Amino acid sequence: MELEAVERRHLATTIADRLRQYIVSGRFHPGDRLPSERELAGVLKVTRTTLREALKILETLRFVTIRQGDGVRVRDYLRSANIEILADLLFRGGRPDPVLLANILEAREMFGRILVRLAASRARPDHIRAYRDLVDRLDGARGEPSAVQVADLDCFQALAEATRNLVFVFVLNAIRAIYLRHRGVFEPLYRDPDRVVAAHREVLRALEARDPDRAERAAAPLLEIPVDLRAERAQPLEEEHHGEP
Repeated sequence: MELEAVERRHLATTIADRLRQYIVSGRFHPGDRLPSERELAGVLKVTRTTLREALKILETLRFVTIRQGDGVRVRDYLRSANIEILADLLFRGGRPDPVLLANILEAREMFGRILVRLAASRARPDHIRAYRDLVDRLDGARGEPSAVQVADLDCFQALAEATRNLVFVFVLNAIRAIYLRHRGVFEPLYRDPDRVVAAHREVLRALEARDPDRAERAAAPLLEIPVDLRAERAQPLEEEHHGEP
């Protein structure tokens, strides 16, 4: 049945995520050969078919190489993986890695400043209308912190599209994935929803005036790092059991 195929693909993705976490946590090192299919399938409580699909996903993501006669070997993800790996690396031992968190926030600030400048200089009228609609939606979400966080990300997504540069769009997609996977870590950025809304309103006016300098100044409150953010601690991630009947 098609439903069974969909469920198996979903489980394969989950198993691939679990194996990826094992690699980034140091359980497996670059050059290591993974245990046999039979052993891994038994430990993870999945069929060998599902395991093969999961390993193919990891190969596509450049975490492993699969060679007939040599099995599955771990690659050096620091040289082969892409920005999406940051979502896995951010948590070590159930807590945010403070150095990596600082790296993410620093990159976020620098990236955001360039993004709004490009948006202000390149936005078409349809981009500005789309951004205005999202800022209005953000305004209406003030009473729900989680909704404000998502709405803010949507606003930045619109700004990325206004740059008319696909690289900015794709990089922001990766940043969004990190935020949404670890919402608790970034909650301090949204403690003052009035400030968030006001800043986006001012960025909107800068886009309408096609003024990059004004856009960068307006975005500053959205990109500043709260003093206590590095002290925030999210709850340890719960272990999940992934099995098949």
